[in-house]
Amino acid sequence: MKLQHELEPILGQIRSKAEQKWREYIQSRMRTGQATEPDAPNAVDPNAQKETNEFFGSVDDLLNRLRRYYVLDAHDFKVNVDQLADASGGGGPNARPIGGTVDGSVFAAEEDVRPVANMINEGLWLGDAATNFEKNFLAPFDRASKCQRFYAREMATAAAAFQVASSRSGRSVTFVAQSCLAALDGISKSKAELGFADTSKDMPGKAVVEAVGIVLGVIGLFASGGTALIVGAAGLASGLYGVAKHGGTEPNLQILPLEPNSSPMNVIVSAENALKSLEEWIADQDGLLAAGLKADISSAQAFDSPELRVPKPRISAGTYKQLDLIERPGGKNQTVANLVELGKAGTHNLPTAAQQYSLSARYMDGCQVPGSLSTFFPRSIPLFNQAADELADILHETSRSLTDAGDAMVTAMQNYRVTDDERASINAQILAAGPTIAPTK
Repeated sequence: MKLQHELEPILGQIRSKAEQKWREYIQSRMRTGQATEPDAPNAVDPNAQKETNEFFGSVDDLLNRLRRYYVLDAHDFKVNVDQLADASGGGGPNARPIGGTVDGSVFAAEEDVRPVANMINEGLWLGDAATNFEKNFLAPFDRASKCQRFYAREMATAAAAFQVASSRSGRSVTFVAQSCLAALDGISKSKAELGFADTSKDMPGKAVVEAVGIVLGVIGLFASGGTALIVGAAGLASGLYGVAKHGGTEPNLQILPLEPNSSPMNVIVSAENALKSLEEWIADQDGLLAAGLKADISSAQAFDSPELRVPKPRISAGTYKQLDLIERPGGKNQTVANLVELGKAGTHNLPTAAQQYSLSARYMDGCQVPGSLSTFFPRSIPLFNQAADELADILHETSRSLTDAGDAMVTAMQNYRVTDDERASINAQILAAGPTIAPTK
């Protein structure tokens, strides 16, 4: 309701000021014999009433056009940025992301899976089962998680770009209203007051710019200055970067002030032209965002890349008929120790990673933008929502794959033949390792 709260009092003043200036204009014409009061029976200018009706009709049309922008109050794109990528400013795109974001949750899942990979990398789990699990699940997961995090950052870039466009549109329409009111009093407001060069008025903050890998002052789709999107290690193509402008654009919002003895209709027409320029500017931003998002969604090098998806683990209890666990002489029973690690991987590491992915999918589900914003962004908002849906589906799917992998590891641990004493020791150590998550089947 911020824009409506700021704008509505100004619109009321415009209506009152327009009425005052129109009466003064009619009176000036009366003094020169060009007209009488519009309702006078012996009007010198029989078109005076028609002109009056046309003027106030134009005023009302202008006010209604300004009120259309209240729809921008329906959504705060800064919330999307905060849901998608790190907003803490903790050292740029390669820093550890904070929790509470899609990026942060996927990163946390990577850390949960890492000890499972270490079992194989350190030679604690050998043989065909270990090789197949590493090849068919762990390696694809490592690649997919990095791509998914890039996807989240690209979506954060789009959300930040929408924030710039939405913020500038709101400030612009307020500037038009204020300029119109001032112009009716013969005062010209400088467009420098609009402050398009100051991106801090639009961006969610320098922290977000750093976190999603954009040089401060860009979102080069329409912010001032040069453009440099850091794609990072994922190696995916950025559709948004592909359409980014090197240098900003601004709508022409200048409104000509009322000249002495001239018709206030000139101010209203000038304000209408300013709004037309603003609408054309918004349409340009909508087109750029739509082009970038469309390229991302449809490209096999971007969001349509198969590397974004984690395959099913393709392992079953039969795969583990013979678990090759390294046994060293002396010390603790290495078979028991390795089965404990295998059990913890299946009951804790992988299910916890699956929970992180479920959490990231919920954050993604919350990124949907209301359809009412399509009033001004008819091409790009549906594509943003489509991209959000696709990423949410990928995250849900990855969560299920992690759960299936955990179930298989628990089954492997349970089916391995050990003595009753060894089994009791294994179960006790897994339980003592901390809170565990029961397998789903």
